[in-house]
Amino acid sequence: MAGHPARMRDVSTLDHLRILAAERGGIIPTFRLRSAGFGSSAISALRRRGILIRVRQGWYALPGLVDDAMRAARVGGQATCHTALRHHGVWVLPDARLHVALPAHAVRPRDPDDHRRRRNPSSREVAVHWRGDSSVVDRPIASVVEALGDLERCGPFEAFAVALDNALHLGLVTAEHELAQRHAAAGITGVCESGIETLFWLRLPALRRSIRRQILIPGVGRVDFLIGLRLVVEVDGREHHASPESFESDRVRDAHLARLGYRVVRFSYRQIIHEWGTVEATIHGLVAQGEHRARRGSPLARAE
Repeated sequence: MAGHPARMRDVSTLDHLRILAAERGGIIPTFRLRSAGFGSSAISALRRRGILIRVRQGWYALPGLVDDAMRAARVGGQATCHTALRHHGVWVLPDARLHVALPAHAVRPRDPDDHRRRRNPSSREVAVHWRGDSSVVDRPIASVVEALGDLERCGPFEAFAVALDNALHLGLVTAEHELAQRHAAAGITGVCESGIETLFWLRLPALRRSIRRQILIPGVGRVDFLIGLRLVVEVDGREHHASPESFESDRVRDAHLARLGYRVVRFSYRQIIHEWGTVEATIHGLVAQGEHRARRGSPLARAE
């Protein structure tokens, strides 16, 4: 059965627009639409039918563009720093602001939710990162490396180190990259499996030489941290115990570790993010009590 002619034209037009949008990660400048044969009347018709969305003057997008990317494009730049890294799947510390990279020559940044209004410079909703080049308007979301560079300049170092370590672990940044090379000596190498683990490790500088990360214990598997010979620390992410099965599995592991002579302590995402003082005091207290040393007569002592 032949398709409806108007519907077939819509499909062809949409495919064409998708190709144009893909050139710049989801947004299309007006000049590119015109050079592809879409005049003012055609663009207006596509907007009325909901096929094109006007982001701001001179820029359009297709429905479905990531909300943060759309809002950053409205401001006049691209999503970067925490905002872009979250989009790429990198673990970042909580930050509700929209981080936007703007070219140095930008003079009229707009409101992220209404391109008709100028951005309120005193608003804390948007964090602006000024860049020396104009390429920030070419794509709505910064690359992982660009976003990490902005985060390093934005600070604090802890937030950058956690994100870089996670990006390395995920393979989104290579160990040979300049960012990784500069911070490898500080132990930012991608060993930790999540950002919350990296955060725990970073916040214990006095014990860092005694802390080993992602250690394989025969018969048990990998543990997040081993302090000294005996003290095992497991750090649970926000979603870690989403099921009763994972909770039960951890208790089985803990019992096995105890039989082998290890002392196990667990901390949650909430504790590390919001109750760090208690976590730190607990770890230092256990070390002061010698809980990281092998007990006489235990399997660990016999293995020394």
